[in-house]
Amino acid sequence: MQGKRALRPTAVAVTGVEGQPSSREQAIVERAIHFFADHGLHGNTRDLARSIGVSQPLLYHYFPSKDALIARVVERLCEDRWKPEWRDGLRRADRPLRQRLEQFYLDYSETILTREWTRILFFASLAGMDIHKRHQTMLRERALRPIGRELRREFDPVRPDGVSAADLDLAQRLHTAVFMLAVRRWVFDQPPTRSQAAAIREEIGFFLHGARSQLGERQGSQNLKLAVG
Repeated sequence: MQGKRALRPTAVAVTGVEGQPSSREQAIVERAIHFFADHGLHGNTRDLARSIGVSQPLLYHYFPSKDALIARVVERLCEDRWKPEWRDGLRRADRPLRQRLEQFYLDYSETILTREWTRILFFASLAGMDIHKRHQTMLRERALRPIGRELRREFDPVRPDGVSAADLDLAQRLHTAVFMLAVRRWVFDQPPTRSQAAAIREEIGFFLHGARSQLGERQGSQNLKLAVG
């Protein structure tokens, strides 16, 4: 982790905030994205305004609080970029599950797991901020639940429908593995030993092998309970 350091204007290729109100707001958000990714989410609005090169009154004109600005940053980096077709692609029963998972996570990593979003989400998680909790809620409904359902259909045909807490936890393991690839790259500055695509495909392969075994053991344990009962 980076130690505490003095705030300084963040290096963003945006000069001034002239123009229409919408363009001014966008310029502030873009500068704030780079600032939060570099410095974390702490600090007061006075320091924040100075560091991104605007006055505090102008910052308050567009965002009544730092939390409001952070919320807009999250919307810009994640919610605006989320593709509705991802969930539909995960549900396509006419394609192998591994292929569906690879297509989703390869695109998700390129679209969402940028340097800025990875670092901001990492900082928010460590700080216990509700950004992480809100993101997890969205992620659970849009990705983890469909993945959990498809895992059940693939490896537990006796009970293919419904998603349990254990299924969601299993899907979360895969997502965490993919997220940690981005953390190693963007937070810990560990050079990748292979391409990002190769690393993601490898993680999915490991995961599916383990998921098949775990769901099989779970099904066998349930069958045993039924027989004994």
